[in-house]
Amino acid sequence: MHDNLIFMKNKKTVVITGGNRGIGLGITKVFLENNYLVIVGSRGPIEEDLYNHKNFIIQVKIDVKKEKDHIKLTKLAIEKTGRLDCYINNAGFSKWSPIGKIDNGFLSEIIETNLKGVFWGCKAASLYLNSENSSIINISSIAGKRGSSNNSAYVATKFGVNGLTQSLSK
Repeated sequence: MHDNLIFMKNKKTVVITGGNRGIGLGITKVFLENNYLVIVGSRGPIEEDLYNHKNFIIQVKIDVKKEKDHIKLTKLAIEKTGRLDCYINNAGFSKWSPIGKIDNGFLSEIIETNLKGVFWGCKAASLYLNSENSSIINISSIAGKRGSSNNSAYVATKFGVNGLTQSLSK
């Protein structure tokens, strides 16, 4: 999607994980409408044709569970514009399951995606944020404030995201 991109040094730049669909796509559109270069890190392509913004969006296939993929996104921002103004950790997933049916594979997958993925994004972004006006935004859930039945693994990761965010804000 970025073959014909026009890059300008010092153009405001945002990285959005999971910015290709759902809430993330909505966030992507808002930043595009506000004249940012948007770098979307996701497993799949952007669900909607954003042709009118094609010169200001890059989609990069990543796995949020991998620290190196977050570093790749931040370095791309610096390479293209010389700055990183905002890093949005949006990627995540939920699968409702009673605790008795959760196995190690499922628990590892949800923790690595929803909590470690946010941690790696924060770490990578902290190395490149542009100024005091730069920010990291971690998308959580109401589940990160209160529990819900048959959703313990997801809830635990979102409580963790909230704790991580509060710690970093200090």
